Amino acid sequence: MVDEQFVGRWVERLRAEVPDAVAVFVGGSWLRGDSGPFSDVDFDIVVPDGPRDEWPAWFDEDGDRLVCVSTWIRDLDGWLAAQRRPQDWAYGLSSVDQARLCWVADEAWRERLDRPHTVYPPGEPEIDHFEGDAGKVANAWLAGDAEGLRLAAQDLARAVVSLLRPLNAVPPVRGRREALRALLDFAVAPVGYRDDMLACLGLADRYVDPDALYAAASRLVRGVLDLLDAHLDTVAPLLPPDAAAHLRDGSLRRYLSQLP
Repeated sequence: MVDEQFVGRWVERLRAEVPDAVAVFVGGSWLRGDSGPFSDVDFDIVVPDGPRDEWPAWFDEDGDRLVCVSTWIRDLDGWLAAQRRPQDWAYGLSSVDQARLCWVADEAWRERLDRPHTVYPPGEPEIDHFEGDAGKVANAWLAGDAEGLRLAAQDLARAVVSLLRPLNAVPPVRGRREALRALLDFAVAPVGYRDDMLACLGLADRYVDPDALYAAASRLVRGVLDLLDAHLDTVAPLLPPDAAAHLRDGSLRRYLSQLP
C-alpha cells in the first residue's frame, strides 16, 4: 500500500510541477484509511491567482504496481467557493472531507488554509425536480420505455432525498457509501421507503420489473406528499414562494394525482 514516503515524494514533485503553488493537500480514501489496492492518491493544489481549474494525473511505480496520482489545481477563490457548495456524491446531504496540509508556502498561507476538514452544505429541497421527475417516470412507464423508466426513477429518488433531508437530522457524511446508508436510514420517511428507494436507485438485490419499479416510484411520490403536508411549517420556508404556495393550496397534489 502507498505509504508516507510515497506521499512525501509526490508533494515535492508537485511543488516542481506547479511552481506557483502556495499549498499542497493530500486527501481522499488514502487519508481516510479506507483505500484499496487500486485506489488513487488524491492531492489538492492551491495557487493564488486564477481562474485555474485543472486535473492533471500521473502514474507512478509503487513496488510491483502502478499507482494513479490524481490532482486538482485550483486558484484560491475557486478552492474557497467549492467549499460553499454541496458535493455531488453525497446525494444532497451535508458532507465532510478530510484534507491534510502537506506543504504550505509560508505561515501567512498556513493561517488562511490549514484546517483538519471541510464541511460542505446540504443541497436545497428540489421540489421542482420531484414534480418533473415524477412525470418523467409516468411517461416512461406508459411508453413501455424500461431504460427511460429506470433513469427517471433514479432522478426521482435523489429529489426525494432532498425533500426528506430537512425532516431528518443527519450528521455530515464522509463518503458515498456512508451517504447511501444515511439516506436509507431516514427515520421520517414513507412506509416501505427503504425498499422503494433501493428499487428506484437501481440498487435492489434482484431485478425489479418495470411495473414493480413504477409502483415503488408511485408509493414514494404519494408518501413524500403526505409527509410534506404533515410537516408543512418546516418545509415551506425552505422552498421558493411559488412552490410553497402550490404545496399549501394543494395544486401540487392535484397535479401529481393525475399520474396513473
